[in-house]
Amino acid sequence: MEKLYKLIVLFVGLIAMNLTVQAQFSYSPFLASGVKYAEIKYFSNPYEGNISSNYDWNTIFSSPKAKQAIDFTNYPNPASTFTTVGYTLTAKANVVLRVIDLTGKQLAVLIKQEQNAGKQEFYWELSKNNITSGMYILILQVNNKNYSRKIIVQ
Repeated sequence: MEKLYKLIVLFVGLIAMNLTVQAQFSYSPFLASGVKYAEIKYFSNPYEGNISSNYDWNTIFSSPKAKQAIDFTNYPNPASTFTTVGYTLTAKANVVLRVIDLTGKQLAVLIKQEQNAGKQEFYWELSKNNITSGMYILILQVNNKNYSRKIIVQ
């Protein structure tokens, strides 16, 4: 993935500066923790020296992961008796966690409360909601924005 970013930065550099440059791009994988900056180093011809700059990540790339930044997971998946649903809130938020089947029918509301910023986990015993074998969708609503995950129950 880093090579792709290097190519994008090189391409942007060529257009913006209208000259041939080499670019080195490094980024932080900790987007969920609020680190949203990328360091870009441009290397033009050796007589001009190096230029190093920091840019706001969001102004350079439109990354779905950067926008989502909640790290919504469930494990194990496939599940048989339970699953643990995890997510990270970047700020205090109203949270609703629902389960729907593939027809869109709501089967359960697992969480409906205001939660503080930080890592959250919910241990879900499938039998409590009469969930049988099949495929379902977990919908996490954070301040009226929806995120979804597929869960397979065996």
